[in-house]
Amino acid sequence: MVRYRLPLLVLALAFSLKTASALEYVRFMHNGKEQTEEGRVTLEERREFGFEARDGQFYTFVANLPESVRGKTNVISIEALITRSRDDAPFVPYTKAETLERLKAEFPAREGYHFLDIPPFIVIYTTSNAFANWHGNLLRRVHEQYVEHWKRLGVELTPPEFPLVVIMLSSDARYRQYAQQEGVNLFPEQRAYYHKLTNRIVMYDMSGQQAFREGNQQRINQNDRQNFLSNPNNIMTVVHEAVHLVGFNTGMHPRHTPNPHWLYEGLAVVHEVPDLRHPSGWSPGRPHVNRPRLDQLRRYLDRSPPELAIQRIQKMLQDDGLFTAQATALDNYALAWGVSYYLVRERDKEFAAYLKVLQEKTPLSKDNAEIRLKEFENAFGNDWNAFENGFRNFIRRQ
Repeated sequence: MVRYRLPLLVLALAFSLKTASALEYVRFMHNGKEQTEEGRVTLEERREFGFEARDGQFYTFVANLPESVRGKTNVISIEALITRSRDDAPFVPYTKAETLERLKAEFPAREGYHFLDIPPFIVIYTTSNAFANWHGNLLRRVHEQYVEHWKRLGVELTPPEFPLVVIMLSSDARYRQYAQQEGVNLFPEQRAYYHKLTNRIVMYDMSGQQAFREGNQQRINQNDRQNFLSNPNNIMTVVHEAVHLVGFNTGMHPRHTPNPHWLYEGLAVVHEVPDLRHPSGWSPGRPHVNRPRLDQLRRYLDRSPPELAIQRIQKMLQDDGLFTAQATALDNYALAWGVSYYLVRERDKEFAAYLKVLQEKTPLSKDNAEIRLKEFENAFGNDWNAFENGFRNFIRRQ
């Protein structure tokens, strides 16, 4: 779940790229600390600009920053800018060694942070070594399988430009404190999130097992594993966020361009399905039916005649806000899963072509409700009665 929403002004800054070959240097104050970053300008408009650092993080510098977003991570008042300069050096991401050096300064050992290198991921953790290794390897398998699955369907993906950073904290309390410091408003039941601006996953030790307590070095035994796997939501959470991180860093959802919320959430819930027969709780291969989402979707369709279902699908394609409002989130996550799963299983070639259209958008491509609906209709036709009938019948057969 991408649980981070900013005003449209800030989002526009984050997603509007202006090609720049020169390396830019910015020094600014944020939350009482001076910070310096090297990177490339992604937007230049009056006294507002967007910036991508060499570690892959986005920063947005905004004039007259709204009070509602003051203090949020990587959202900076333009008045806090101290200096800004540039030279002729090209933009090049930090090496992994340079990235690790910066991360170790941000997450010092004296505060209990450890590091694990499982390419393409860097895992920062305050859990046990066992927990971090187990889930680091699960993340790696998800990345490999995700790329391989979409390659088979004809969707071209690229290697990540930056190391994929995952932060695993030892307790729910520490996790919620960290989210609060980032200015992220969590749902009560939310146990992980992907932050679009920092380009990081944040999660915590969801097992609650004493064997995983902070600083514990003992191995995971079979009982520990079974206790953790007995709740499939644990695996679903890890895989869901991993799919977000991988999707936004392999070109499935280019980070510099507008991305429909339904699509990146839909693909995450398609891939999140656990397999408790597998030692890791998740198995590679073709995605399975997501039973909790299926049950939720069937309940929605049972109370929704075709006309209403068509309207809801169209609105889901157009309105990202449906996924951040608690009153509509569950039905829309189920609907996003259903539409995505239907297209993957029944209309895969058309779906691959639709994804390619979105991948080829430029950062300055226009994005609005009318354009989104038209793009979908160009791929799957504008006979919505036929689409809804095929979709509904497919869901009934699952």
